[in-house]
Amino acid sequence: MSRFYEVKKRDGAARIGQLHLNDGVVRVTPLLLTFQGRPGAMDIGDELEVIPVESPRFEELSREETWRGPRGTVLLPEVHPLYVKEKEAPATLFVDFFVLAFASSMLRTPKDFVRRIIDARMEIPPDVALWVPGIATVENAALLVYMGVDIIDDTNALIKGYKGIYQLEEYEYDLSIREQEISPLPSTSQLPCTCPVCSGYSSTTGGGGVEGLRATELAKHNALLLEREVRKIREYIRAGILREYVEMRVRSSSFLTAVLRLLDTDTEREYFERRTPVARKQVMRVNTMESLRRIEVKRFASRVLERYRPPSEAGRRGSQILLILPCSARKPYSSSQSHKKFIDAIKDYRGHIHELILTSPLGVVPRELELVYPAAFYEIPVTGYWDAEEREWVSSCLRAYLERNRGSYEAIVVHLRLDSGCGAICRAAVEDLEPDMEVIYTCKEHEEEYSQAALERLRSCIAGLCGTEARLPVHDLRVRMLRAMADYQFGPGTGAELVKGGERITGKYPHFVLSSTEGVLARIVPEYGLIALTVRGARRIERVIRDRYRVEIGDFVPRGSILAPGVVNAGEEIRENDEVIFHGAKAFGVGRAKMSGWEMVASRRGVAVNVREVAKQ
Repeated sequence: MSRFYEVKKRDGAARIGQLHLNDGVVRVTPLLLTFQGRPGAMDIGDELEVIPVESPRFEELSREETWRGPRGTVLLPEVHPLYVKEKEAPATLFVDFFVLAFASSMLRTPKDFVRRIIDARMEIPPDVALWVPGIATVENAALLVYMGVDIIDDTNALIKGYKGIYQLEEYEYDLSIREQEISPLPSTSQLPCTCPVCSGYSSTTGGGGVEGLRATELAKHNALLLEREVRKIREYIRAGILREYVEMRVRSSSFLTAVLRLLDTDTEREYFERRTPVARKQVMRVNTMESLRRIEVKRFASRVLERYRPPSEAGRRGSQILLILPCSARKPYSSSQSHKKFIDAIKDYRGHIHELILTSPLGVVPRELELVYPAAFYEIPVTGYWDAEEREWVSSCLRAYLERNRGSYEAIVVHLRLDSGCGAICRAAVEDLEPDMEVIYTCKEHEEEYSQAALERLRSCIAGLCGTEARLPVHDLRVRMLRAMADYQFGPGTGAELVKGGERITGKYPHFVLSSTEGVLARIVPEYGLIALTVRGARRIERVIRDRYRVEIGDFVPRGSILAPGVVNAGEEIRENDEVIFHGAKAFGVGRAKMSGWEMVASRRGVAVNVREVAKQ
């Protein structure tokens, strides 16, 4: 638990925080500690008191009254010779940071790198900083922060400099070897860096002290490069795009690439899922194969299977017709030119057709969920080529969906180019359903889905299947969307409770507002892809969601925000940016979570919930 450190911004496990020093100065994490006293930098040891486990003063850390300034202790991993789990008791200590001892052992294998950080982060309280000393480089700094490290130092950069190693963002080399190979010595234009050291380098410097001077300047260059990297990392956290940067950064190292792939395995899924926001304003850029394994992708796919159910309006023989469509570059799909043509082709029967969009990396996106995050918030390179791993993932999502919901459909219409990767995936997935279910293909090979011939074939096919079925009112299509989004967001059954059928739905797509005779119940917030509740709406669904998205607070009426110390209990399923219902002896209201539910309970600092509306009990 912390007193002088507070997390202000999260991007998964990465955090921007404020470390308050004794002199009133505030340092921002991710923080780079330095041995070199540069202007604006923080010297290692300045203001940060580290009390080792073996120190006679270690017992002070168990008493809050001895806490006068930022202090920490050493966290010994199990591989350390002095490791004694009982003596450390990290969760009970009054400290602001932990220093991970024996950090060099992380560099043995990618598995060691993963285990040391993850185990350390899970062992200490969430509102306490983690310092991993002596191993940070320009290459691995972003990955360390992505995993949950808050403080690093320039020790490694300085040591490399004094050894004559010149570091770059993606590479390092021995400058003495370079100088032997290039004659005369490199001029300013030959050094691939514009830092003050490299810009001021002079090939005319000579004399007996040159080597010592070069080592000092080289160390300074390496440290400055690392400092610039930390500043960039902070900005990427603020922008919510650190994951994209990490995917790019690890490409320069097979070791770090292996670390990221291990982090994306199911073994580490829970660690990152508990720390990853349920929604963001930022677009998720899916540019690498590692992007397929992101938590946001896995979470969406699992929620479609576990929380979503196809609409229940009956077709001509008592069940729906499933129409499988391609995705589009523009999001949400309905705003794209191709999907406007698809919608126009089936408009007279749309209420009896269930539309399912097949896409990478999300797998399948029901039309009713096209506004949610990340369905409306992703970009992927469009080449027409589908990688084998990409095919397998999307195919598995479609197969799982069809297996779970096959009883909801009497026929499947596939409107995909048969010679495309998407078409091949769909054909392989639905072939097991024949002959029990009718499968109709409305596109020919080498025929674009939005071509006039393909659209006319689609229109004719749907008209033949639906016959004289009446067109479903537009209002009912909006009901479908709001119910599906509520189920996706809060769990099955919530949508039917929130939208019972007699409400008014106003506003233009996608800014729908749900109202009853008493007033507004909820509205869609396209910026996040979520439903925002009012107190009236929360009252409707509080019985259905039970404790999942509820925050119990103390005996007070909140204004503006609820701080972590005011939280008594919180639902385990709550993630950052989730819509939550809070309640206490004096207040009932709704707001947006700013940390996960488990973190609200375990923290003593930080904003837990941003309050939108509150009513006195």
